[in-house]
Amino acid sequence: MKNTLRITALAAFTLIGTASFGQSLNMNGGFTTSTLRMAGMSNETSSETYNGGTYTSSSKYMNVSGFNVGVGYEFILGNRLSLETGVKYQTRGHKMEYGYSFEGSSGNYSEINTVNYKMKYLDLPIVLNTAILTGDFRVYARTGIYAGFMTGAKYSMRREYTSSDGSSELTEYSETVDMDGDDIGARITGGFVLGAGAEYKGFYLEANYNLGAYSLANLDYEVYTHDFSLSLGYKLKFNK
Repeated sequence: MKNTLRITALAAFTLIGTASFGQSLNMNGGFTTSTLRMAGMSNETSSETYNGGTYTSSSKYMNVSGFNVGVGYEFILGNRLSLETGVKYQTRGHKMEYGYSFEGSSGNYSEINTVNYKMKYLDLPIVLNTAILTGDFRVYARTGIYAGFMTGAKYSMRREYTSSDGSSELTEYSETVDMDGDDIGARITGGFVLGAGAEYKGFYLEANYNLGAYSLANLDYEVYTHDFSLSLGYKLKFNK
């Protein structure tokens, strides 16, 4: 993972130091929705009846909303091609909900456990933009790679229990994950970028899907980041 970050960073800095036909400084920010993917992850509900009652369990996996903000440097390679790199602050995360309930002649109860895991990343992307439409109104496809470095993380849990006998219980817990003790390599991720954009006189709108290709480290099972972002920005063009 360390090599992934080094190679991506070296390629990015090489691009910035290379002359090109035209260049632009791209400033953008927007909305992000993300989740974590792991083997066997699916939304499920199951019920079984015994001892005069029905027991139900459920699991639900949901996206977490966040934001992104970044600065990019774009190199115009021709009428239809450009290569872009930069730095982007990106939030990622995951939400899980587990539920248990019982309904029977003796009464009923339900318990819902909600777990949130939110992470903060600095991403270093290298993306090739290929124009489909050119001119004042430009439409383009985006393909590339990225390396991400986790700068912080927060874990929170909420447990809610209610019963037909009138009893109830609410428990909430949260903590900021200590990054100091982690190996640097455990905080690095990376993957592929797929997206599309539209530009008009320097203003642009982009939609990107980041597909994590490296499992998060220090876990007993493979977990990958997936996130979709929608960003608005402006391109300050020069050196034409």
